[in-house]
Amino acid sequence: MDSDSTANVVPFPSTKVSRETDKTMTDVALQVRAKSLEKWGPKQTVDLVGVSSKMRDTLDKVQKFAKFNQTILITGESGVGKELFAKACHLMSSRISEPFVVVNCPQYSEGNVTVSELFGHVKGSFTGAISDHKGLFDAADRGAVFLDEVGDLPSTAQTMLLRALAEKEVKPLGSTKTYSVDVRVIAATNRPLRDMITTGHFRQDLYFRLRYFPLDIPALRERDEDWKLLISYFVDKLNQEYNLKKAFSPTSIKFLERYPWPGNVRELRSIVTIGFSMAESKYIEPDHFVSELRQANLPGPDTGKNELFENMVEQGRSFWDVVHEPFLDRDLNRAQVREIISQGLLAARGSYRRMSVLFNIRPDHYQKFMDFLRHHRLKPDE
Repeated sequence: MDSDSTANVVPFPSTKVSRETDKTMTDVALQVRAKSLEKWGPKQTVDLVGVSSKMRDTLDKVQKFAKFNQTILITGESGVGKELFAKACHLMSSRISEPFVVVNCPQYSEGNVTVSELFGHVKGSFTGAISDHKGLFDAADRGAVFLDEVGDLPSTAQTMLLRALAEKEVKPLGSTKTYSVDVRVIAATNRPLRDMITTGHFRQDLYFRLRYFPLDIPALRERDEDWKLLISYFVDKLNQEYNLKKAFSPTSIKFLERYPWPGNVRELRSIVTIGFSMAESKYIEPDHFVSELRQANLPGPDTGKNELFENMVEQGRSFWDVVHEPFLDRDLNRAQVREIISQGLLAARGSYRRMSVLFNIRPDHYQKFMDFLRHHRLKPDE
C-alpha cells in the first residue's frame, strides 16, 4: 500500500452546544479518515454516528472485520446505511488505495446481463455483444466489490459468484478461459436469505461463502440514544454547506421522541433536509416536516399517563377549568402542566393553535392561553 495511504479510526470530539448556540448536540463516535490514491481523491471520510451500545458493538465489529480479506455479509433493514458500513470496512482495510466498486443487484434481473456486468463477456456471446467486455470484478481487482441487495441476484449469477469466491477466478460469458482475480466481496441484503434458501431462491453454499463475517446493522428505533445525534449531525452539515445557523427546536425534538423511524437513517436525513429547506427562521418546527412523516407511524398522545389530558381531549372540558385554575391554586405544579402541554403538542403535530382547539379554548382566548404559558414558563421549549 502506498505510504501516503492510511486509514485511522479516531474518536470524533464530542461537542455539547448550549441553549445559546441552538441547543444542539453532536457526538460522532467514530470517524474513518483515509488518504488514498487518485482513484479515491485526496481524502475519503466516512462518518459513522452513534453512541448507543448497539452502535458501539457494530463499530467494534467493523474495525475487526476490516483487517481481514474474508467476505462480509451486511444485513439490516432498508435505510440503515449498509453501503456506508461497507465503505468503512474498505477504508480501514489494507485495500484502501484500490477500487471500491458498487453493484446494485436489483438493477440486473436477467441472468446473462448480470453475469456480463459482473464477470465480462466475449464478442458474440449473446445478441448485442459486439465486442469483448471486462466486468466489474476485473475493474475491482485488488480492491473490493460491494454487492448491494445480493438476494436479488439471478441463479446464473449466483453460480458464477460462488466460483469466483471459491476459486478466486472468473470466466467471462461465452469464454472458455478463466482468469484470476483478487477481489474482496462485501455483500448486503434486507431480505431473509435463510428463507430464500428454503424456497430455492438462494444458494445455501453461496450464503455460507458470503457470511464469513456477519455484520447486522441495528434499526434506528433500536438506537434510542442516536437519533438526536444524527439530526444534529445532518443539520450541522447543511449549516456548513449553506452558511446558516438553523436547528431543530426543542418542540420538534419532543415531537419526534416516540416516532419509530420506519425508514431508518435514510428517512431521518430526508426529514432533516426537508425541514431545513422549509424553515424560514432559525428554528425548524414540526410544521416544516410533519407532512413527510409516515402518517401510520406518527406518535399519538399517551393519554394513559394523564387523566387531565383525557378530560380535555376526550370529555370536552376546558383547559381553563382542568389545568389553569388548579395550577393557580397550586394543586398542579409546573412539571405536571409542562407534561400536559407536551402531550398536547404531540397530538397537535407541534402546533400550539391546533392544541388550543384540542384543549377546548375559544379562538378569541388563544392569545390569553399563550400569554399564560409564557408568563409561567410552561412551554416545553422554554
